[in-house]
Amino acid sequence: YSLKFNTRVADMKYISKLFGRQANYISYIVSDSLLYILISNRKHSELVTEKIDSSFFELVNNFRKILTNPDLDIDPLKEYIDYQVYGYKLYSLMIEPLKQYLISGNLIISPDNIISYIPFETLLTSDEIHHDLIYRTLPYMMMNFQISYTYSATLLAETKSPGRSIYNSLIAFAPVYKAPMDLDTIINGRQSTGGVLLPLPYALKEAEYVTGITDGKLRSDSSAIVSEYINYAGNYDIIHLAMHTVINNLNPGSSKMIFAKTNGSGGDSDLNLLGIYGVPLKAKMVVLSSCNTGTGNLYRGEGVLSLARGFIYSGSKAVVMSLWEVNDASGTEIVESFYKNLKEGDSKSESMRKARIKYLRSATQMGSHPYFWSTLVIYGDNSPLYYRRFIAFGAVIIVFLIAFLLIVYLRKR
Repeated sequence: YSLKFNTRVADMKYISKLFGRQANYISYIVSDSLLYILISNRKHSELVTEKIDSSFFELVNNFRKILTNPDLDIDPLKEYIDYQVYGYKLYSLMIEPLKQYLISGNLIISPDNIISYIPFETLLTSDEIHHDLIYRTLPYMMMNFQISYTYSATLLAETKSPGRSIYNSLIAFAPVYKAPMDLDTIINGRQSTGGVLLPLPYALKEAEYVTGITDGKLRSDSSAIVSEYINYAGNYDIIHLAMHTVINNLNPGSSKMIFAKTNGSGGDSDLNLLGIYGVPLKAKMVVLSSCNTGTGNLYRGEGVLSLARGFIYSGSKAVVMSLWEVNDASGTEIVESFYKNLKEGDSKSESMRKARIKYLRSATQMGSHPYFWSTLVIYGDNSPLYYRRFIAFGAVIIVFLIAFLLIVYLRKR
């Protein structure tokens, strides 16, 4: 009903209250010849216009190609230089004109059209060209900014922050796909290829870590089935899905996440986009640690029809989604750090930023390519899920003190 008939639009005066005193809301509208950029915060509401032409679309496509399909063998130096040129050009066009209006490094971005396919965190803030082939030393935008995304201010206004908690209930699904594979394959990702479901050993390790750190419920192997998701997902604050996906760009409604099978064959393991819409959620966050969950066909007026979009409209306040393949090994390392930072009381975007920086510090020369660490982005509510430890500890002490005083009082009576 809301998708078809809800025509309410968030008022500009309400935006600064919605996002907080230190946040900058940036909304892009792309036409054939102009790039409109609306920036709104507690001090400014400005519309910036930049002239563009077909070269802009070519620039975005070329940049995304390097991100999603890295050339690790043929001519990596040329690609490394191209990445720096493209990354800074996009930054100078889409962010540089706004710097005079920014009040902080906290950005909430509503992308449009083709720019919905790129993570702004990977743009470069300097035009200096490096030739050392070490991606981890580049001046990424994420070093200076906390970035989250939203489909629109109106949608975000309807999914208000539930606030922090000492405890959040979590359920994780990590199906075990039984098939031979090469565990040393660095490009092994979480998307079905040619009908083959390769095992994802790191995905299971990731789910075990996530449920361990949050005292959550794990559904793996034969228990990671669709019916378990349908019956129980609506009861949890955090839903973690580490599994294969199949993306159907010709028919987005048929894109699906692949759970464990309940019988010998058939489609009983599939949860497609329409099925996702059919499971009401109360989740504060859904983590889609699977490939291409934030991609799909782009429709004017509709945006990207992705799997992640279904979880937002089903009721989740936020979704962590992927803009291309999730590498099984590096994806797990980043997701584990992400949850650790969440537990420390950081916002979702800051948790992801810290996780990426930590990964880059120890990444190999090849592994520091943005392909391996920048596919996961935050859409929706960006607020922290947990109280900071000292606050939580203080709250527990106060509760015990009150209980102790109450017991003493009752005994005296």
